[in-house]
Amino acid sequence: MRGRATAAVALVASLALAACSVVLLYAVHTNLVHSAQNTARDQVEKAANQLGSGVPPADVRAAVPDVVLDTEPSVGSSSTTSANQGASASVGTPEGTILVQAYPNLAPARTAVVTLTWALVPSTALLVLLVAYLAWYAMGRALRPVENIRAEFADITAHSLQQRVPVPDSNDEVASLAQTMNGTLDQLQRAVGRLRTFTSDASHELRGPLTTLKARLELALARPDRAEWTAVGNEALRDTTRLEDIVTDLLLLARLDARQPLKLQPLRVTDLLQRTLAERYPRQPVVLVTNSASTSTPASASASDEAILGSPTALARLFTNLIDNALRHAHSTVTVEVRHTRRELAVEVSDDGPGIPEPDRERVFDRFTRLDNARTRSEGGTGLGLAIARDIATAHGGTLTAEPPRTTDGGARLLLIIARQDQPHSGAAQSRI
Repeated sequence: MRGRATAAVALVASLALAACSVVLLYAVHTNLVHSAQNTARDQVEKAANQLGSGVPPADVRAAVPDVVLDTEPSVGSSSTTSANQGASASVGTPEGTILVQAYPNLAPARTAVVTLTWALVPSTALLVLLVAYLAWYAMGRALRPVENIRAEFADITAHSLQQRVPVPDSNDEVASLAQTMNGTLDQLQRAVGRLRTFTSDASHELRGPLTTLKARLELALARPDRAEWTAVGNEALRDTTRLEDIVTDLLLLARLDARQPLKLQPLRVTDLLQRTLAERYPRQPVVLVTNSASTSTPASASASDEAILGSPTALARLFTNLIDNALRHAHSTVTVEVRHTRRELAVEVSDDGPGIPEPDRERVFDRFTRLDNARTRSEGGTGLGLAIARDIATAHGGTLTAEPPRTTDGGARLLLIIARQDQPHSGAAQSRI
């Protein structure tokens, strides 16, 4: 780039200097030719005046040697200019009419043009070289920050993501490029950090059930005659079920992180919740409460207002995770409240348990997070339920937050809000998760 820019500047400078040189030579040559023509006319006028005052032609030739005196049959005195730019005049004398002629001396003009040409050629070449050098130097200084950025960026690896490229003080496009690259590196560093933490936590979560399963089997095999194989099998089945739950959640999170498309279709959240409660929680203390924005609205219109675009499978998993989390901490009852307006749908899952401390209301959505009162793996879940629920809510263009309790009795409140979207007339829409 530096070489191409320098070559382009040198070419433009060469053409400009060549044009200026041609104009200069033309101006000098024209000026000298006009000067020689004026000199010839002055000599003709001088000789004609002398002849008209009675000076003999021989004395005129001696006084003005560059003129030519010839006799001419016509009488009178006039001045003309010939085709070869010479000057002439007819003068009447006692000896007869004499034609006075003089031609401009163009040799000095040609000599001056040749001399000036020999002076301009090396001067122009030196100027072009000087301009090329200045362009090369200026491009080098302009591209030096880019080279520094390139060199620093080339040294950044997965183990040195904390490095940043230098940002010049020029406040130009190069500085904007460096700031954008640093912003991208910040996002990449955070993403790699989350991936490393997630990998470490996942390995730790998988290692626990595997270690327990291995220890139980080894203990049973060490004393096969004393082992209660039915109990060993049940415990092994429980451990493998837990492993299956963890792997299933990990696969779902991988799909969520990959932003794979969801097939969206119009659905009623109340109907979906009723089916979920009937299938999974028939004997659990879960209460479903619905609240329409307008009690006077007919049933058919209310059903149309409540319908949203969503994935039934994904939303059912979201509600299941929220209800499972609430049942795990509730003392007696879990309440699921559905509220809808013309702009958004809100689903609130609350319990009468110990609640979520204010500093932890955002941390509970981190992956593999368990609060102190649910720290044990035997009582707690995989630590991925709320993280999966929030990712599903985000995929539907909604939010999932932990809100303060409504009363002083405590309890946790998880609030899902999904904005209504324009529903397609036919077919199924797609959303990326």
